[in-house]
Amino acid sequence: MRSLNRQISIVPDRPDLFAVWSSFAVLMFCMTALGPVLAEIRTEFDISFAGIGFIVAVQGMGRGGFMLLLGSLADKVSARRLLTLGLVATGLSMLVVAAAPNIWVLVIGLLTGGLGFGLVAPSAQVHVAQRTQADQRRRDIGRMMSGGMFGAFLAPIAAGFLASSLGWRAAFVAVAILALCSASLVSLVRSLDAPQTPNPAPSKSWWSALELRRSVLAVSVLAVLLWGWANAARGIVLPLYGSVGLGLGPDGVGLLLTITLGGRAVLFFVSGSFVNRFGMVLPLVITCLTGIVGTLILLATPTTTTYIALGVAFAFNGLSSPLILMLLAERAPSHRMGRAVGVTQFLVDLVGLAMPPLIGLILDLAGFSMVGVLLAVMSALALVWGVRVIREVNPSTRPDLPHQNQSPN
Repeated sequence: MRSLNRQISIVPDRPDLFAVWSSFAVLMFCMTALGPVLAEIRTEFDISFAGIGFIVAVQGMGRGGFMLLLGSLADKVSARRLLTLGLVATGLSMLVVAAAPNIWVLVIGLLTGGLGFGLVAPSAQVHVAQRTQADQRRRDIGRMMSGGMFGAFLAPIAAGFLASSLGWRAAFVAVAILALCSASLVSLVRSLDAPQTPNPAPSKSWWSALELRRSVLAVSVLAVLLWGWANAARGIVLPLYGSVGLGLGPDGVGLLLTITLGGRAVLFFVSGSFVNRFGMVLPLVITCLTGIVGTLILLATPTTTTYIALGVAFAFNGLSSPLILMLLAERAPSHRMGRAVGVTQFLVDLVGLAMPPLIGLILDLAGFSMVGVLLAVMSALALVWGVRVIREVNPSTRPDLPHQNQSPN
């Protein structure tokens, strides 16, 4: 028990890991601020649910595209530089969104916001994967990703409150200021300047450069199902279910989103220790079964109870979402970790481009019940595929990782 308590300690023992955690928190705070104000944007610019789906998809498009283009920088450039530049880019893009005179300028702002994500996310993930010992890697990956969920936990209620009081544009001004201030603080953390792992064999082909080997692609498919489900639930289903299905205002939607994201943040934080203790299969089973049940409840008439069920399912997704980075850290060569992360996120967002417009179209035609069926099918597929991927023999030859004759935990 004492060992477990040490594993889930909240007090950071390294300033660089705390800076990574904070950067992820600010990044996801900015990204999640969109959810509570979707209904207000829809009203001001007079667009349909399918149009709202397109706006959410654009945010994912920018995120995935820049992750693919910039992911390899994390293998070459220090985390301090990339985190600082990424937060500055995020803050400036949020100012563009806040000042948008029409829907197209807003779309451009959200699209360029992906530049910040493409700089911060791979750098943070690679830094944690490469600068921690093998026996602490899963725990620290869970900790790092919990920073993102902490930011996502605070954003809905803060953005919802500002939108209700001062208008939706005020919410984006606030997150822009937060991102720019955070960039200045992260730039002071010198321990993020640790030297990068040299590439012993530079890639000569496009295929090997992208690190599209079978083991990494298998993890990417699982990411499409797990992260795609979570992105759809957080980005469009939960906000619109609260604002349209239940008739809540931005502050009410923000409060309900904050509650669900709070539970998700806690599960993210303990996920690494949970995996070390029980293995990878159990959290995946828990996540997928709650996802199936929680989304099929949407077949019922919209009530607060059904919203809570969906929120619980979304929260439990946080127990297994970090598995993607854990698997990539154990299966991708260390000198190409950034590329593997970038390609995985690109594939997630490439497939995810269709999800928000599809969900918006389903909402226009059939309501929330059929959206629940779609998300339940994704959870079922994630369970089947994920168990297969986890039980595959680890093909990595990295000396710092466990091999077949070692315990998977």
